[in-house]
Amino acid sequence: MPPIEMPKGLPFSVDTWTPSSNRKKHHFLTHAHKDHSQGISTHASFPIYATSITKALTLNYYPHLNESLFVDIEIGQSIAVDDSLEGFTVTAFDANHCPGN
Repeated sequence: MPPIEMPKGLPFSVDTWTPSSNRKKHHFLTHAHKDHSQGISTHASFPIYATSITKALTLNYYPHLNESLFVDIEIGQSIAVDDSLEGFTVTAFDANHCPGN
């Protein structure tokens, strides 16, 4: 299944790594299934928000990615994302979905 592009005008992408998503200011990786990280090695840009386990698994799959691309957000944690147009808050939830494979 091809990645789903977020609607135009949003400053972020979720599990999408394409030339179009590369123009977004913020990137979220929900979990490390390879279909959610497809294209990340070509179109990754900072920041990528992910849990530490998702980051670790992704770096295992794509060892050439730089760990500094990632911003850790843990289950239950809310973080304020500073955006030049309008900031927003993101909270990580446990979806009871296995993190890798």
